[in-house]
Amino acid sequence: MNTATTPYEFSVISASTQDRIDSREQANNSNTDSETLEQLATHEDFYVRRAVATHYNTSNKVLAWLVSDAQEQIRFYLAANPHTPVETLTQLAIDESGDVRSQVAGNPNTPVNILEQLARDIYIETQRQLAENPNTPANILEEIGSRMLELAESKALSSSEAIVIRGISLNSNTPVYILEKICNLKNPENYYWLLELGVAQNPNTSDALLEKLANHPEYDVRLAIANNCSTPDFVLDILATDKEYYIRQAAISKRYTKHGWKMNF
Repeated sequence: MNTATTPYEFSVISASTQDRIDSREQANNSNTDSETLEQLATHEDFYVRRAVATHYNTSNKVLAWLVSDAQEQIRFYLAANPHTPVETLTQLAIDESGDVRSQVAGNPNTPVNILEQLARDIYIETQRQLAENPNTPANILEEIGSRMLELAESKALSSSEAIVIRGISLNSNTPVYILEKICNLKNPENYYWLLELGVAQNPNTSDALLEKLANHPEYDVRLAIANNCSTPDFVLDILATDKEYYIRQAAISKRYTKHGWKMNF
């Protein structure tokens, strides 16, 4: 085809489409300033507003505006933004959407009094976010853990419920007696070694419980204890004679590292 004979050229991109493209690029650019983000916060395009809700340069005033956005996902991303101010998180903690509330529960900026309020939220994803939040204090983890473990003794857990207990088993703020109860679940329907693996990885696990788990039948549980920074020497000595080569090596290496010794193998 002879392109020289083409009578005219035209753009297939409309002005409104080009505006969406340009606005999305601006909203997703890490260098975009707060004044521009303020203008973009009322854009009709969902993806533009979502990017504004997650942007580190978005001002507190604009983040407060977005709490009233009709789109649930805008509020979801706003609740997850670690720069969202406490006043806005307080509003989002009572949002009609469980998914929004769950993100408040997992936000590192959420104050303890709001976390305590969310501990009574029945939405399971909110419970999981609380269990995994490193800022969740011991009293809340105790409350959630006791409730979930009581449930675990009475019925077979759903995968979502098991994940909550898994999060509690890994949280370094979890009280020791809750970790012990996780390892002592009596309901055979809920014997799940991944829960005990979390306890084995937890730096707050007691020496007595680490010693007990050092004889666990699962390889990964014993290896986790060998690599746990809190495992005492006498438990490392037990694992140094483990039947598995890599567990023995991990235990010996950890013992030498703790004491600043040099290894000759």
